[in-house]
Amino acid sequence: MPNYPKGQRKRISPRKIHVKSKKIQDPNSFVLRMLINAAPYYVSGSVLAEKLNMSRVGVWSRIDKLRKAGLTIEAAQNLGYRLAGEPNEFNLPLINAWMKENRKSCKIFAYDQIDSTNSEVERLLANNEKSPLAVLANQQLKGRGRLGRTWHSPKGGNLYLSFGFRPNVQAIRIRNFTLWQGIHICKFLCDYIGTDKIKIKWPNDLYYKEKKLAGMLAEASIDCERIKTLIFGLGLNVNIPTKRFPTSLSKGSVSLQNIAGGQIRLHELSAKIIKIVLQSFERSIDGSVQNELFEEWKDVDALYGKSIQIKTGKESLVGKSSGIDAEGNLQLKLRNGRIKNIHSGEITIL
Repeated sequence: MPNYPKGQRKRISPRKIHVKSKKIQDPNSFVLRMLINAAPYYVSGSVLAEKLNMSRVGVWSRIDKLRKAGLTIEAAQNLGYRLAGEPNEFNLPLINAWMKENRKSCKIFAYDQIDSTNSEVERLLANNEKSPLAVLANQQLKGRGRLGRTWHSPKGGNLYLSFGFRPNVQAIRIRNFTLWQGIHICKFLCDYIGTDKIKIKWPNDLYYKEKKLAGMLAEASIDCERIKTLIFGLGLNVNIPTKRFPTSLSKGSVSLQNIAGGQIRLHELSAKIIKIVLQSFERSIDGSVQNELFEEWKDVDALYGKSIQIKTGKESLVGKSSGIDAEGNLQLKLRNGRIKNIHSGEITIL
């Protein structure tokens, strides 16, 4: 179970808790946000009772329900409560608490088990659910990857996350949406873990020292050259040891836990990634990010200067990766010195 910072034997002053109590829609999420905001200190039961406009017994009852849902909430006499640990399975009130703490929100749907988070987003959009929206799951039974592949999605601490948008913009404006999102997710993870070794293998995989960490998948519905709906999915290895993966995947995979040397707080990580994806989407639809994308790609390119083989349909090409062009195509320097732009293909590092 991922732990929170060790508690300080001190009760925080209510004036130092920056959580507004007007229009509380989810009391459980509000309690958790109070505890997050006060960390590593304790919040007294009387303060929680006052903010929630309920009795101390009512507060204790909510704390008890949160504990039964897998959260570790410590209680200390004359001090109050503090959040000490979280489960490796999604707790929606905790996700919403972290979203409020990050000051970015969208409607979140959380499932224990589902066929595919991308498929669920597709269904929600078809049923006129308001966008943007996000779908999380503890396990996918039919997780989808690029080129029709299956994404291995075991239960117990990884991130399976998909977003639904209705951009209603010309398709050319967000033609490099996956690359743009990948850059920002990659840079965030490097800062979050404290490494500069996470890179992007064009066009949609995140790698750490030549081992796969994450994959992205974007799917769009286009009508008259305008994107009506856009689905963006992310599968990220977080807290599941890669030794639990099938033999065919374990040697070439890595998790954030492997990199960091300890378990990651899944809810905090998920909320921060949701915020980043929403912000990146807002910037991408104005169509002004192409030059920035071209420059920022250089910092995260896992293939630059490496000898690679690319299979595109029946054709197989060998050369050195030379980055991307302004359109987001991979540039392959062939043995004769000619540069060939690659729109899609299966890449192997030689």
